[in-house]
Amino acid sequence: MFIYPNLENKKLRHAYGIAGDVNVAVSELKEMISKNLGVATVGNPDFFCETFETLTIEDARRIQDIHASKPFSSDRPRIFLIAFYGITREAQNALLKIIEEPQPGNHFFLVMPSFDLLLPTLRSRLNIVRSESSHQSESQFDGISTDFIKKSYKDKIVFVDAMAAAVSEGTTAKHETVDFLNRLESTLYAQKDLVGNVATFSAIARARSYMNDRAPSVKMLLEYVALNV
Repeated sequence: MFIYPNLENKKLRHAYGIAGDVNVAVSELKEMISKNLGVATVGNPDFFCETFETLTIEDARRIQDIHASKPFSSDRPRIFLIAFYGITREAQNALLKIIEEPQPGNHFFLVMPSFDLLLPTLRSRLNIVRSESSHQSESQFDGISTDFIKKSYKDKIVFVDAMAAAVSEGTTAKHETVDFLNRLESTLYAQKDLVGNVATFSAIARARSYMNDRAPSVKMLLEYVALNV
């Protein structure tokens, strides 16, 4: 569950950022937007809601075009609920332009697994929504990340190469590699050896950032992390 501000027309901010379980956040937001704002979330041309594996510059330009168009209704806010597991730098810069200068009555909710995906410039423009719990939601990688740290370098490479192959074959979504990196980072952080793990944290952050590129080498990025854990 997330801690949302009291959403009312007169108090609605122009842009919010929500990090956590994407499906849960989208579901909660739809309910709140319908109940608190009186905005229909079905069959409403002034309610934009899409979830992207990776939000690209083409996606962002389409959102820009919708934002620049005239809304169908003048007595209800127009809502953009944009959820993504990854986002390119170009897309972020495109969204930044409309978030910095939004059309009257247009409001944005950006939903993502982690704020680490965002450039500082975009994140600074968002009103951050926090989770009620400081703990991460359950993940298939909760136990795997602990086992991974204990593996030999050879076995780590075998593991990440298999994960990269699954992404390439389409049997695993790319965002699951980001979930794995997030859990690995959390597991390392829980070990409290922060000084000894500085290089590892840096490698994870860098790999996670490049995962947002249009066509990242998932295999190379995961192997880079494996060699630094």
